[in-house]
Amino acid sequence: LKACYDAMSGPEWKSSTGAKVGETWLDPNIKCCDKEWISCKRGLIDEIKFKFIPKLKGTIPPQLALLTALEEIDVRNCDITGTLPDTLFSSDSVIEEIDISQTDITRTLPPTLFVSGTLKKIEAYHAGISGTIPPTIGMATQLKEIDIRDSDNCKWIRVKGDNWVVNPARARNPNAQPKYVLGDPPTRVYHKKQKCRGYSGTIPPEIGGATKLQEIRIKKNRISGSLPASMALLDAVKKLELDENKFRGPIPRGLHV
Repeated sequence: LKACYDAMSGPEWKSSTGAKVGETWLDPNIKCCDKEWISCKRGLIDEIKFKFIPKLKGTIPPQLALLTALEEIDVRNCDITGTLPDTLFSSDSVIEEIDISQTDITRTLPPTLFVSGTLKKIEAYHAGISGTIPPTIGMATQLKEIDIRDSDNCKWIRVKGDNWVVNPARARNPNAQPKYVLGDPPTRVYHKKQKCRGYSGTIPPEIGGATKLQEIRIKKNRISGSLPASMALLDAVKKLELDENKFRGPIPRGLHV
């Protein structure tokens, strides 16, 4: 927990009133299961409610792997950067749900993500993840949902630029030149959408091993090639979003949605 506190700007965690919060994480006299935003099962931490921590920002520390009973990681819409540490996932991991949507987490999904066979849901909508879908997805025998939509765009960021305004002289003379002049102040802060690379490559044929998949949402990326024939084995699929990619070829015979 101290590693999380340090990596996620713990000293800056403050409530809406400005009061510091989260300092219980540093108090050795308070049991871990009694600390703020911590949930436990049978005396072991199974969930940390990151998205409810005010002013949270930073990176996900690899030390989270030491929480062997952790079942859920949810940092949706948090100011999180860096990568998803591959050390969090192993054949002994019990993580069932991961949500890194609308964060600035980059690089690729670690191949170890699916090897435990316990993962049920991965949501990385509108995150900065790129690369390819790991072939190890075929080992995710409990996976029901994968959502990596819109990964070709990252979050909106604040940038500073010139503050161009219509020339005030045009109020008297519509033909006054120049048409635009620098305003007062001459610069302004505006929001700009970051451009990310998104997922590329092809859908691995191993996906046919994830037979409990119900939702596959991968639209608006750069995935190409044809849909693997093994997708016909995914009898449980109810939602399939593939548009705005670079697919070609026929839909596999037997794929029903």
